[in-house]
Amino acid sequence: MSIVTIDGQIGAGAPEVGRKVAETLKVDYYDRLLLAGIARRVGATVAAVEAKEQRMHRWGDRFRDIAERAMNSLALSASAGDPYFGSFLSEALPLTWDESVDGPKTTPHAVRSKELAQATSDHIHEIAEGGDAVIVHRAGCVELQDHPETFHVGLFAPMRDRIWRVMTREGFMRPEEAEEAIRDREKSQVAYFQNFHSVHPHDESLYDISIKTKLSDIDIVAMKIVHSLTDHSKISGVALA
Repeated sequence: MSIVTIDGQIGAGAPEVGRKVAETLKVDYYDRLLLAGIARRVGATVAAVEAKEQRMHRWGDRFRDIAERAMNSLALSASAGDPYFGSFLSEALPLTWDESVDGPKTTPHAVRSKELAQATSDHIHEIAEGGDAVIVHRAGCVELQDHPETFHVGLFAPMRDRIWRVMTREGFMRPEEAEEAIRDREKSQVAYFQNFHSVHPHDESLYDISIKTKLSDIDIVAMKIVHSLTDHSKISGVALA
């Protein structure tokens, strides 16, 4: 049984299609569940990991990480001789920088980008080794590029369809809000692919099959993936369950 990865454009229907494919194949589905496993690996809350993912494309975030390290180092060295500063530090630091051994990292600043990328890679590979799963987003198509039992799907759609789908899925009231969310997430997605894999998520050569989705064809797209997976498995010699 192959691992199916689904990437492509934000809002093209990966979660909806992925769940339908997993249901049809009767295998495990990983989308937001990935966040829990990744968070455990970096010792952070799911919220902190998700926020870090959304901010990784911003240079400002990188600058703030550096600045916070410097301020933290300065604060720790100064606190020993300054009771007032030491008292302030004990209350203020947990709000911006938590690397304590007795609790999770609760802010995106506390999670390093490379640390997050490595944890994501390790977790995806662990899932793949277990077999029988659909993995949505987080660069599964390149993380498992050389894995022998994988089938990589790229989903693409016009922006107007992507806006409608995200509005329906997440409850945005205005198309402009949904489009802003899509573009912001896509910046993070592109930055992740390029910074850690030197590829672009919209490069169709990354995928065994690329599909243009429409608004109401989730079931059709899912079945097309299942049939394509069957053909791919026959060629590659992978046995379907």
